[in-house]
Amino acid sequence: MASVVSKTPLLRAAAARGYAAQAQAAAASRGSNEAQTTTLPNKLVVASAEPNAAVARVSIVYRAGSRNESAENLGASHVLRATAGLSTKTATGFGITRNLQQVGGSLTTTGDRELITYTVAVTKDHLETGLKYLEAAATGHVFKPWELADITPLIKADIARIPVQVQAVEALHKAAFHTGLGNSVFCPKYQAGKHSSETMLHYVAANCTANRAAVSALGVDHQLLVGFAQSLGLESAASAEGKSEFNSSEIRHERGGNRAAVAVATQAVGWSNLKECLAYIVLQYAAGAGPVTKRGGNNGALTKLIGNDVATSALCSSYTDNGLFGFVVAGNTKDVGKAVEAGVKGLKSLNVSDADVARGKAGVLAWVLSYLEDQSTLSFDLGEQAALLGQVYGKSELAAAINGVSTGDVQAVARKVASGKLAVGAVGNLSRVPYLSNLN
Repeated sequence: MASVVSKTPLLRAAAARGYAAQAQAAAASRGSNEAQTTTLPNKLVVASAEPNAAVARVSIVYRAGSRNESAENLGASHVLRATAGLSTKTATGFGITRNLQQVGGSLTTTGDRELITYTVAVTKDHLETGLKYLEAAATGHVFKPWELADITPLIKADIARIPVQVQAVEALHKAAFHTGLGNSVFCPKYQAGKHSSETMLHYVAANCTANRAAVSALGVDHQLLVGFAQSLGLESAASAEGKSEFNSSEIRHERGGNRAAVAVATQAVGWSNLKECLAYIVLQYAAGAGPVTKRGGNNGALTKLIGNDVATSALCSSYTDNGLFGFVVAGNTKDVGKAVEAGVKGLKSLNVSDADVARGKAGVLAWVLSYLEDQSTLSFDLGEQAALLGQVYGKSELAAAINGVSTGDVQAVARKVASGKLAVGAVGNLSRVPYLSNLN
C-alpha cells in the first residue's frame, strides 16, 4: 500500500487558507513573472517566482547550517542532510521513495554553513504528492536509532571523498572563525556515528522553527504556496545567532605524499552590506576566479602573479554577517610554497585597473545570470534569499547592483584586503609551505 497516492484535497484546502490569510500577511508582489514574498505572522517567509514554469519546485529552507552547531553536536547538520528521505512521523523511507518515484518526482537536500534546504521537484499534475512528502521529510523528523546507524557508512564515505582543496578551505574557515562559521559542513571523523536520536531531535527543535525558515517555489501559485506554508504548523522559538568574529590564525594538517593545498584569506564582509559584498565578488573575478574555457588561461590580476605551476583561484566566501577574501592554491609541494608567498605578496599589493574591473563585472554578470537561468539553481537561490534576507532580489535588480559597482568601490575593498590580517588553512605535505608568522 506504500505506493498508493493520497487523495486528500490538500491543494484546495491550502489555497483556501492562503486566501483567508491574505489580509494578515505582509505581501510584496512585483507582477506575475517577478518574485513575490509574503511574511506570515509567525515570521515564516514565503517566496515564489515564475508560476508558469513547466516543473514545480518547492523548497522548505531552515537556517540550520553548520554554523549553528555546538561543541557537543558537531556534525549534526551533515547528519540532518544524510537522513532526508528516511522514516518520518507520517511516512516510511520506503513510502517516500516509492511514491515520488511513481510520479517521476525527486527529493533532494542540500546544506552549507547557514542553511539546510529540502526541495521536491514534480510535474504540476502531481504537485499534491510532492508537497505531501516534502512536508513529511522536512517537518516530521524522528531519527530512529537503527536508521542513524545505517547512514554512518554513508557519512564516513562523504568524509573520505572530500577533495584536498575543499579540506584546505574548511581548515581556513576553522582558522578564521574558530566556532560558528568555523564549523565544517562535514561531520568530523571522530563524531561519525555518535549522534543520538535525542541529539538530533534537539538540534531540529532549536533550529527548524518558523522564524528561522522560508518556503519557496517555482511553478506554483503564490497564494497556494502561502496556504501550504501555513499548513506546516511550524512554531516560532527564541533563537540567537552569534556573530562569528574573524581571527588571524592558521590550521595545518600534515600529510604524506608530494601534494599540498593551501587557502589564504583576510576578512571580507557579509550580505548585510550588499554593495560592498558585490565589490568583493567583482574583485574576485578581476583577481582571477579560474579559467573560463577548457584548458584556458587564468589571467587575473592576482593569479598572474602566482603563476601557472599550480592550480589557483581567487576566493570570496560571503555569509550574512562576515566573509573571507583570498586565494586557494594546490599542486606539487615544491611549487605550492612559492605560490603561497607570491599570492600573499599579491594580496598585499593588489591593484586593479578599469579594465580589470570591467572584466570582473562581466564575469560576475555572466555567472549570476547563467545561475539564475537554470530552474534548479534559481529555486535554490530563491529560498536562500528568503531565508537569509527575508526578501528576494530579482535578476534585473542584481544586474543593476553589479553594474553599479565602480572602479573606486573595487579599489577600496582591495585596499582593505592589502591591510588585512591573514588566516591560513593548509593540507598535505607542508614541508615547504611557510607558516603564518612568516607571511604577515
